[in-house]
Amino acid sequence: MSSGRGPGVIGTVMALIVLLGFGLLFMFATDEGFQGGDQSIESLIAHQAKDIEFSKGTIENGRQLLGDAPERIKKAKELSRLKRGSLALQERVVALERDIESGKAEAVLSNKAFEDYKDQYRAYVRGKAKGETLDTLETRSGVIYKNVSIREVTAVGIQIRHDDGHKRIAFEELPEAMRDHFQFDPSQKAAAVASEQAKWNEHEAAVAVAGDLADKEMARQKEKEAGLAKERTIRDIAIKQAQISSLHQEIGNLEQEADRAEAQASSARAAGRIHISRSSSISGDVRTKQNRIAVLHSEIRQMESRL
Repeated sequence: MSSGRGPGVIGTVMALIVLLGFGLLFMFATDEGFQGGDQSIESLIAHQAKDIEFSKGTIENGRQLLGDAPERIKKAKELSRLKRGSLALQERVVALERDIESGKAEAVLSNKAFEDYKDQYRAYVRGKAKGETLDTLETRSGVIYKNVSIREVTAVGIQIRHDDGHKRIAFEELPEAMRDHFQFDPSQKAAAVASEQAKWNEHEAAVAVAGDLADKEMARQKEKEAGLAKERTIRDIAIKQAQISSLHQEIGNLEQEADRAEAQASSARAAGRIHISRSSSISGDVRTKQNRIAVLHSEIRQMESRL
């Protein structure tokens, strides 16, 4: 630790450590911060005791948490496993849903193909049935038709000709074997009946429109004929009035002629000559024309009443 030249290296180091220790003790002794400031030693000790108790509680909680750690780790691993299982199940559900949708699409296609096949079969057997004959056909309600000839088979039923005339029998009334053979379907019948009803409604509407147009045309024709009849009546009245005027003029001429004839007869009688008077003949003509005028006036009044 020492040499001939003075203290050795180790001694020097030890001396520095001793000096550093005394310096720290001096700082602890003189610094108020280290001494607790204005606090007394008792309050500082009490405060530190509380800190120590809190630290002990924290340490105890930490120990409990450390004790629960294995169970928590186990639960965390179980939760992680469940999450992985849930994700796998969700993926499985999505795959199954895709499979279901695919199956539904295949089922729809299969059903459509089957329905198309049945429609082709229906068209074939129903078309082939035209012209077939049956000795008798008994419906489910017990009605019997004899010498039956099938005219047409539709979605509604069959149209037949028999000894007593013609008849369309609904498929519900046909025997089970015929219904199965012709593959009748209620939904197709409903659609066919609706189509027939729509066509009938269109026909009725067209007939109504045609009838309305015919009525309007007839009304226009009647109005036109009434106008023509009125014009003819007015023209006939004018003609008759002209005839009346002409007759009045003729009567005036006859009256003048009658006056001349009477004057001639008077002159002949005064001269002692024989003279045949035309007065009576002229008077007859006048009365005839006056009667004709009366008839014409009556006809005019009748015509005017129709205007």
